[in-house]
Amino acid sequence: MDRGRVFSVEKDSDKNMEDLKKCIASTMKSEKHWGETIPISWTKLDSILKTLQESYNIYLFSNLMRDIQNANNVGIHDEEELRTALTFFHETGVILFRSAKEDIIILNIQWFVDAFKCIIVDETHIDKKDESNFVEFEELNDFGILSSKLLTKLWSTGNFLEHKKILIYHMKQLDMLAELSGEMWYVPCMNKQKYSCGILENCNVSSTLCFLFEFLPFVLYHRLVVSCINNLEMKPWKSTERMSIFHTVTILCCQDVTHRVLIAICVNKEHTHRTYPYSIEIQINVTKPREIDNRMTLKLKVRISQILVKLTRVFPFYEKQNPFPVGYRCKIKPFSGNSDDHIIKEDDISALELDCAKCMPVHVVDVKSILYFWQDGADSEKSTMKKKNREILTGCWRTKKKSTMKKNI
Repeated sequence: MDRGRVFSVEKDSDKNMEDLKKCIASTMKSEKHWGETIPISWTKLDSILKTLQESYNIYLFSNLMRDIQNANNVGIHDEEELRTALTFFHETGVILFRSAKEDIIILNIQWFVDAFKCIIVDETHIDKKDESNFVEFEELNDFGILSSKLLTKLWSTGNFLEHKKILIYHMKQLDMLAELSGEMWYVPCMNKQKYSCGILENCNVSSTLCFLFEFLPFVLYHRLVVSCINNLEMKPWKSTERMSIFHTVTILCCQDVTHRVLIAICVNKEHTHRTYPYSIEIQINVTKPREIDNRMTLKLKVRISQILVKLTRVFPFYEKQNPFPVGYRCKIKPFSGNSDDHIIKEDDISALELDCAKCMPVHVVDVKSILYFWQDGADSEKSTMKKKNREILTGCWRTKKKSTMKKNI
C-alpha cells in the first residue's frame, strides 16, 4: 500500500480533506483520457446516453443511430463515427460496447455489475439455496464451477436472464469468467481449493519461468487464467475426477492435449526477493515417459507474455517499457508453491553454469538446462557465449594495456 495515498478522516471534521481532494484530483488527471479534446458532437451523444440510461439497461446500436438521425442536431453523420465515439465512452467506463457482438450497448454499468454480484456474493445465495441445487452451489462456492442450471436460479430476478448471452459475452471479454462448455463456466475468484504438489509426481516438468512484480493485484492472476482458457483454447486438466484448478494454481491442457501448462501466483517473502516479492510462474508438464517439446514452451512463453502485457496496461503502475522482468527458478522440479529454491533474474545470467548463493547449501545451477525450455537454444547459447567472450576479451585488453605501460616505464 502507498502510505502517501492513505488519509485518516473524522466525522464532522475537515481533517485531511484538502489533501484527500488533491490526491483524488491528481489520480483523475493521471488517467490516459484526461485533457483530451473531443468533438462537441460527442458531448451531445453523452447527453443522449445519460437520458437512455434512465429507462434502458441495454440498447441496440441500430436504434441509437436512428435516434441520432432523428435528433438532427447531434453532429454524428455515419455509423463509423458513432462506433468511434462509443468506443471512447467504453474506454472511459461510461458504457460497455464491443461492436463485434450483435451491436448491443450495455448502458447501465451498475446493472452489469449487479449481475456478476449475484454470482459471487454469498448473501445473494442464501435465499436461493435448497435441496434441488445444493450440489451446484457447493461446486460454485468451493471450486468456482458455475452451471447453467445454477445461473438460471441466480439470475431469476433483476432482468438478467433475458440478456444472458450478452452478459456472459461481456464477462468473458473482461476476463471475469471462462467458458468451459456451453453449459458451464469457471469463476476463478470463487475458487478456494488448495494445491497439492503430488499431482505432478508422475510428470516430467520444465524449468519454472517467472514473471516478477513489485506489486501484483490478485485479479491479474485470475484474468490471465481466464484469458488462456477463453483465447488460447485451453481446458482445465483432470488429474483425477476433478479439474486441476485451485486458488493460487491452475493446470491447463494445451491444444495438442499432451502438454499442460501450470500457472501460479506466488508471494516470495524471503529477503532475497525484496525487490520483486511477487511472481506469476509458468511450468510445462507431460505425463511420463513423454518428453517436453521446447517448441511448445517457446510458443507459450510468447503468448502468455503478450497476455500479461495487455492485462498490466490497465494499471498506471506498469506503464513502462519493461513492466515485469523475467526470471527462472534455480532448480528443475515439480512446482510446489512452498519451494525452498530461488529465482534468478534473466539479466543476471552470464554463464552456462553459476552458483546459486541464495540457496543453502550453495549449489550449481545448470543454466543451459533451465533456459532450454524458454529461449531459442542457439540464440540463448550464442548470447551467453558472446557475453563471456566479451568479458575474456576485455580482460585480455586490460592485461595488454598493463604490459605496454610496464614496457614504456
